[in-house]
Amino acid sequence: MIRTYKILWLICAVGWVACSSPTAESYYRQGRELREADDPVAAMNAFIAATRIHSREYTYKARSWSNMATMCRIGERHDLAYALYEKSLEQFASAKDTLAQAYALNNMAWEQAVQGNKDAATSLIDAALGLCADTVVQHKVLESRAAACLYAEEYDSVLYYTNLSPFSTPYFDILQAQAYTFLGNNDSALFYAKRVVTETDNPRYLDDVYYILTYCDSTTQANEVRALAATRTDIQMDLERNSAEWIEAMLLAQNALESYKESAPHRWYIVTLYILPIVLITLLVSLAVIADRRKQTNALEQQCLALRKCADIREELQWNDYSQFRAVCNERLSSIVTKLEQKGLSEREIRICVLVLIGLSYAQMAEVLYRAESGIGKDKYLIAKRLGVSVKDLQDTLIHIANENA
Repeated sequence: MIRTYKILWLICAVGWVACSSPTAESYYRQGRELREADDPVAAMNAFIAATRIHSREYTYKARSWSNMATMCRIGERHDLAYALYEKSLEQFASAKDTLAQAYALNNMAWEQAVQGNKDAATSLIDAALGLCADTVVQHKVLESRAAACLYAEEYDSVLYYTNLSPFSTPYFDILQAQAYTFLGNNDSALFYAKRVVTETDNPRYLDDVYYILTYCDSTTQANEVRALAATRTDIQMDLERNSAEWIEAMLLAQNALESYKESAPHRWYIVTLYILPIVLITLLVSLAVIADRRKQTNALEQQCLALRKCADIREELQWNDYSQFRAVCNERLSSIVTKLEQKGLSEREIRICVLVLIGLSYAQMAEVLYRAESGIGKDKYLIAKRLGVSVKDLQDTLIHIANENA
């Protein structure tokens, strides 16, 4: 029993160490909380930590890369955001999540669109649709197509794609407002700009509204939109106040991406550092088990030797009273009688087994039992057959049974 407790304790210790280690999921959730609490630097550090965990938590690693990219998008670092979305695509592919891969491809398309690379954006959009033609994906790629046309100065195409969607979103509104602005339709531009400031608190959209107002005539409608936008200046001020932190967060993301690329070829070395402790712990557990068994076997051998050398083994083992015989043998020979009873052996067979375990010869057993040696040999054969071993291996089998946990 003591040996069992030791093994269980070691297993629990190893399990506790493994479970107490931080996971990609825990770092990812921490990053989300910090981002919602407007702490971009701490959030970025948490997301970076999630990507560096060496586990198969591909989904949470991918989401961490994606959140890092979104933060860089807010900071207008579209080249960096594209590279980070690309990393999220790799991780989503490892997780075999086709819907998430389609979203990642669409995000990459949007970043290419903003940088004026319409052809590259279109290619990524087609790849997203080919991977997963989900309704929501179709809606999102329309945003990217419209954005690509906007930055390519194809304003009629912007209106075409925004009108294709059955959904009305603030982003579609801002795209339409911008398109109408450059087409010279100020009334329509102000109409959609008003919808934007009425329906969303997104500070990036507010920037676009202010930009649109500079191109529109100072009409009553423009003043109304300007007044609505002014009520959201606290959001814009918060964004400006945190701009230094956002820049620092984006620098952290850039450094993390560069270090990830550099360390990728040597990841086998880091994995080895994780495997080595597990191998060492397994080895220590095995050595502890072997040492415990050897100690137990040595103690049993000493008891058997002491009984073998005693002057009168019948008197020493209380041979004539089975209950006393049972108690003495259990105490001195690792509960051997109880264990043999559990295997269905009779009192006569158990007495012979005890003598075999001690290591008496046929002649010595015949003297103790007052029986012929040939009869003892026949009993040994029947006992060995019941235990499923040969007569030659009977003593070793009994030693093994004695060393088993009760």
